[in-house]
Amino acid sequence: MSKKTKYILLAVFAVGAIAVLYVKFKPKFSYYKTEKIPNTNLHAVIYLQDNFKSLSIGSSDGAYALSYIELQDLKGNTIAKQNWFTRCEVQIGELRFSLEKNKLYFTKFSYIDLTDYKYYCFGNGM
Repeated sequence: MSKKTKYILLAVFAVGAIAVLYVKFKPKFSYYKTEKIPNTNLHAVIYLQDNFKSLSIGSSDGAYALSYIELQDLKGNTIAKQNWFTRCEVQIGELRFSLEKNKLYFTKFSYIDLTDYKYYCFGNGM
């Protein structure tokens, strides 16, 4: 076996190992709950990370689990949904819904613009 072939096989093995590790350890989210947004005809569907592991010692570890939201009308039609690669993930303990003008804030700084239903994520490291 030539040296070039060995390097190619090593590269293929490394890429395969990385892919397997990603699939095994990537964040997995499932439905958590639905919350009515006050003063609107909307509700937020909240998804929570299933495979969250905290390294902290103490109480309320669940408040640090990642979550994301989708916006739906009262009939259940999704009107604002995030892509999986640009998802605005926030800690579940940070979720607070408030409405200001045409912006639905779901954290202190992150919001959904209700004119075009785009997500604007700030202050969460994304």
